[in-house]
Amino acid sequence: MYIVTKYLSRFHSVRRFYSDDTTRLKKSIFLPVTKFKNRLNADQTIQRDSHIFKTCGFSELYSWQRQHVNNEEYILHDGPPYANGSAHMGHAINKILKDITIRSKLVNGKKISYIPGWDCHGLPIELKAEKIHGNKWKNFGPLEIRKSARKYASKEIEKQKTVFKSWGILADWENNCYYTYDKKYVQNQIQQFFKLYKKGLIYRDLKPVYWSPSSKSALAEAELEYNPNHQSKSVTVKLELCPSTLSIDLSNHNSEPIYALIWTTTPWTLPGNIAVVYSPNLLYSFVKIQDTLGVYLLATELVDNLSAKIEKPIEIITTVKGQHLSGLKYKSLRNGESDKQFLEGDHVTVDKGTGLVHTAPAYGHEDFLIALKHKVPIECHVDEHGIFMPQTWSELVGLPVLDIGNETVCSLLSDKILHTEIYEHSYPYDWRTKLPVIVRASKQWFLDTAAIKSQSIECLKDIKIYPEIGGSRNALLTLIEKRPYWCISRQRSWGVPIPVLYDESDSTIIDEKLLDQYYALLEKTGQDFWWIHDVQKLVSNTPHNPEKLKKGLDILDIWFDSGISWSCVLGDNKIADLYLEGVDQCTGWFQASLMSSIALRNVSPFKSLFVHGFVVDKNGRKMSKSIGNVIDPQDIVNGNYDKSIDGIDVLRWWVAKHGSHQTNIPVTKETLNDSKQSVDKLRLIIRFLLGSLNNVKENNFMHGANHLRYLDKYMMLELISFENETNKLYNTFQYNKVCAKLLHFITNQVSGLYVHHIKDRLYCDPIESNDRLACTATLQAILETLLKHIAPILPHLAEEAFSYYPLRRNTTFFKSSIMNLNQIVIPDSEQVILIMENALMVKNKVSNLLQGKNSLEQSLVIALPDKTFNLLKILHPKNNTRKSDLIELLQVNSIELILNDTIDIKTCDTKGILCKRCRRWSAEKKDDLCKRCEETVNIFYSK
Repeated sequence: MYIVTKYLSRFHSVRRFYSDDTTRLKKSIFLPVTKFKNRLNADQTIQRDSHIFKTCGFSELYSWQRQHVNNEEYILHDGPPYANGSAHMGHAINKILKDITIRSKLVNGKKISYIPGWDCHGLPIELKAEKIHGNKWKNFGPLEIRKSARKYASKEIEKQKTVFKSWGILADWENNCYYTYDKKYVQNQIQQFFKLYKKGLIYRDLKPVYWSPSSKSALAEAELEYNPNHQSKSVTVKLELCPSTLSIDLSNHNSEPIYALIWTTTPWTLPGNIAVVYSPNLLYSFVKIQDTLGVYLLATELVDNLSAKIEKPIEIITTVKGQHLSGLKYKSLRNGESDKQFLEGDHVTVDKGTGLVHTAPAYGHEDFLIALKHKVPIECHVDEHGIFMPQTWSELVGLPVLDIGNETVCSLLSDKILHTEIYEHSYPYDWRTKLPVIVRASKQWFLDTAAIKSQSIECLKDIKIYPEIGGSRNALLTLIEKRPYWCISRQRSWGVPIPVLYDESDSTIIDEKLLDQYYALLEKTGQDFWWIHDVQKLVSNTPHNPEKLKKGLDILDIWFDSGISWSCVLGDNKIADLYLEGVDQCTGWFQASLMSSIALRNVSPFKSLFVHGFVVDKNGRKMSKSIGNVIDPQDIVNGNYDKSIDGIDVLRWWVAKHGSHQTNIPVTKETLNDSKQSVDKLRLIIRFLLGSLNNVKENNFMHGANHLRYLDKYMMLELISFENETNKLYNTFQYNKVCAKLLHFITNQVSGLYVHHIKDRLYCDPIESNDRLACTATLQAILETLLKHIAPILPHLAEEAFSYYPLRRNTTFFKSSIMNLNQIVIPDSEQVILIMENALMVKNKVSNLLQGKNSLEQSLVIALPDKTFNLLKILHPKNNTRKSDLIELLQVNSIELILNDTIDIKTCDTKGILCKRCRRWSAEKKDDLCKRCEETVNIFYSK
């Protein structure tokens, strides 16, 4: 870029030199002329962005290409952002990456399908609506809650939509978006629920789920965030074994009680204990603890750990294999209850605890599976508020399990607790309320993931996942493999109702006639039909008797809401080419979409996944209002973040450069300033190219392409290579490498190699000479190819540049038929490359030799070996000429080529006379023009 600037500066000085006495010569020098600016200030950038938004009609462009592009369709299915809060940097990363993707497909001739959507239901929206209404909220019924939540969501959608449109995101924003609270969407969702129910893949059961006492609702894994520094009061509890069930000989210690040791970080679950689980593959030891009555059983590998914890020596009496613990029983923690049993399990480890696992199936996922396997009944004694219910120990009734209830359990069992500690570990929190959750069994609706797990895993193995490095595939495979079930019901008001009725025995009532009635009510009275109408209205026009029926009040999980979006947007037959979302969707939308599609139609809803990271600050911290490190993307666009950094171009370039390959995506003043500088470099070369084509006619291109000189041909080949390599990068979503490729290409091949060397014929040759038209044809190919590959990342810049393009063939860049490089044929391409590579090798030696000198004042004698001599002779056929391809490339006054065994270059000052017009040492007399310039001036003034 320095070369372009330096050269323009030089010719402006030439213009000044002749301004007083040689205006006639100045006018005949064909300097670049364009109104396109090489840099815009903040106000100009805002005006430019607004003008492009109004005149280039990105919404209209989406509709236009749907009607006019007849090639293969590329479908990017939009994962719906949450209709909650202003657009943030995470939105910028996601939406702009999607836009780069679809625009890159469009400029390469594909019809694109991209329908934006919003996830409109769920607790976060309820909480924001509650905040607006304050104390009045507690008196709101379901219909008032739904009305307020819908109003809030609708307002947030419009705010986000306005910002997304201003970023240039290509879509039909007014007519073709999807919303999970729309009638059509709700009806489709209910239909898909019923299909799954009929297939036996949806069922209702009592199972433990993550439960938020603060939200009073079940939560999905994706609705959790883990606090790595959570502190739990943890206890090591001794359970007295029943001697009659003990098969191991401990005759020397018959007089002492024998205990099994268990360890738990949730003492409140101990009243629900029904078993102790051991591993048959571990070794267990009976031990004596110094100054402590009794014999204790625990995993052998954890004996030293216990000794260090309680700070007492421990003696091992005997060690047995885990399989010998089969049949053991122990006395219940509560007097009057029956003895409990030891059960075998695969989930027992020795990384902490005692190797004997306390099992309370109502409060643990693995515990539940153990109970299920051994047909142990499951009872939950904790309600939706996280409060102990009357069925539990009398001293605990009414106490919250996470604080005083936990303490009370420890107090009641004080004589059975060997050791108490504060244990710091990672613990799940409700991502909305930021408070701890519990695991609690309740009657919920589930999607049977076990029935579709193996097919989902096999299907995922064939999916292309980008970036290929990063572990997203393994993460998804592991998450699906370990997922025991998917709870799809929530205990809230704002969502899609689970459309079931219950009879007196709590059995489920749902059938097609009921659904037809629901659809009619939905169409007539809207999405609140389930809460507006009583059971009698819901079952009218059906054979059901309303008197003994009640309607369910659960809603569908928002991950089911959004996960089923493929069905509403794509239909039953289409598969999206791409899903593109953040890495957090490995636990959320990717899974929900895959498993629901497998369950309903036995195929994945996507052919490939692109997984991007999170935005972080300069210290690697995630953006958070509580930390105070949030950066508003609109502040970047408007220059409010930093006055020297502004514009949509900067934001979009930053996303492309950093958002497509990193787990953590840093947004700092340095990364944004770097993006600003990159955009300015692009503007500078675009300005030069536009200016150089200001006097070119539309029919000049093919004439020039038929008269290419060797440097032109070589540049065309470089351009074709650039095009192919950049397309490959776009197709594999390596947008960071596209950015690097663009900058490297304009700095080295375009500016450093080509522009620097063709300046003489571009500015000084006759305007319609073969050599100059060859040059402008090459520059035209460069400009159109650059715009084509800049446009997906910087559509505003591309449209702005195109509006100044003298040869534009349509009103906007994306509607124009941009040049196809395949029309440029270089028949002797391998020979061109061989000749030019040898010439560039010699040029490198000449450049080193002439450092500090004006090369145009130098004459060279170049001695070359046979092979190189013959190749360079093609570029310089006559030694006495002052114009040749080799002279243009080496930028010297004259060259004499001679044969030699090795390369040897000698230089001397030229003996020519300086031409007043072209500033080359090619005139025959002092103060005269060279023959080329004289001819050019005469032609120029003869017209």
